[in-house]
Amino acid sequence: MTLNYLIIIYILTIVIMRVVLTYHHIGLRKIGKIQPHHYMHGLILIALYFLIPYPILLAVGSALVVDEIPLFFIFHSWDWPDDQIWEKYHSWQCIAGVVVLSLLGFLALFL
Repeated sequence: MTLNYLIIIYILTIVIMRVVLTYHHIGLRKIGKIQPHHYMHGLILIALYFLIPYPILLAVGSALVVDEIPLFFIFHSWDWPDDQIWEKYHSWQCIAGVVVLSLLGFLALFL
């Protein structure tokens, strides 16, 4: 599996999540006091990568995490208000944050 293939999977994961979440607002359910977001699924995939070294797990997991990191900077917390999350998730600040974090990650790979 080449690095180019993994980068394409990474980019496609972010694009697919953004398109799906544009039309289907998933994830507003709570399990107890925990509200699952797709970055949590990404962290699980990254942890699984260290147990089962299959690079696609790392590509998809890191894409899921990077896709939501800008929301931490926007809301300054781990708990996001339900009434603002979709507006902020699709804001230019969040999209720019994903692009910048992705570019930093790609630069780290190639330097």
